[in-house]
Amino acid sequence: MQPNTGLPVPRPAERDERFEERGPGPIVPQQAPPKRGMGALAAVLLAILSQGKSLLLLVKALPAGKLLLTSASMLAMVWFEAQRSGVWFAVGFVLCILVHELGHGYAMKRAGIQASWPIFIPFFGALIAMKGQPQDRDTEARIAFGGPLAGTVAALVCVALGVALGSRVFFALAYTAFFLNLFNLIPFSPLDGGRVVQAFSRRAWIFGAILLFALFLVTRAPQLLLIVFMALGTLFGRRSGDPRPVLGRGKQWGWAARYFALAAFLAVGIYATSLILHPHIHAEDDEGEGINALGWVLPSPA
Repeated sequence: MQPNTGLPVPRPAERDERFEERGPGPIVPQQAPPKRGMGALAAVLLAILSQGKSLLLLVKALPAGKLLLTSASMLAMVWFEAQRSGVWFAVGFVLCILVHELGHGYAMKRAGIQASWPIFIPFFGALIAMKGQPQDRDTEARIAFGGPLAGTVAALVCVALGVALGSRVFFALAYTAFFLNLFNLIPFSPLDGGRVVQAFSRRAWIFGAILLFALFLVTRAPQLLLIVFMALGTLFGRRSGDPRPVLGRGKQWGWAARYFALAAFLAVGIYATSLILHPHIHAEDDEGEGINALGWVLPSPA
C-alpha cells in the first residue's frame, strides 16, 4: 500500500497491440493481416498471367479456337474504342482494320505463305503473322501493299455509305481509314511502307518526294511530310544491307508508281473527308488565318 501524498498516482501505460515486445532494440509495428478476398484475387490473376502462354495454346487447340481468339480480341477492341467514340464508330473502325489485315492475308495466300488469324490489340491495332518469309523483294512488297490497298477500299465503302445515308459516322470512319492507311505507308519498318519501298530504287524518291511535298501543301496531310523526310534519309543515307537481288528496272518503277499513287490518293481522301467533317476549318484557312497541319486529329463521329 502506497502512502497518500496528495499527488496523482501515475496509471500504468496501456499496451498497444500494434507493436511487438522484442526486448532491447527498435520497436517494430506489426503488419495488418491481409484481406482474404484481395489475396485470393491476386493469386488468381498471378496464376492466369503465369500460365498465359499455356492458355493461349489451349484456346488455339480447341475446335475453331483460332476463330474464337480472333473474335474475342475483336470484341475487346470494340469495347475499348466504344468508350471514347461510341459503339457504331467502334464497330466500323474494327471492321476497317480487319479488312486491312485480310488484305495482307490474301496476298500471303497468293504468294504461298501461310498466315495466322488476325489478333486485335487495343490502342495498337491488329497484326497477322506470316508462317514463313518472302524469298524476294517483289513478294514482300505485294504482301505489304495488300493491307493499305484493301484498307483504301474499306475507306471508299465508308464514303459511299456516308453519301447514301447522310451519316457523319461513316465519313468519320472514312477519314480515319484514309489517315491510318496513309500512316502505314510511311517508309519505316515495321510499317507496311518500309517493306514496299525496298522494291524500288533511290532515284524514284526524287520524283516521288517532289510530288508528295506539293500534295502536302494542298492537303496538309502530315503523313506526306513524314514520308518526304524519310525519303531524304533514303536518298542521302547508307544503302540497306539486304542481300536479295534487286528487281528489274520495270518492276522497280512499277512499284514506285503504285506506292506514290496510293499515298497521293489517300492524302486526297483525307482532304476530301475533312472538308465534309470540318468545313469551318477550311473556310478559316481560305480567309488567311491558316491551320496547323500537324495538329490535325482524328475526328469525332458525333
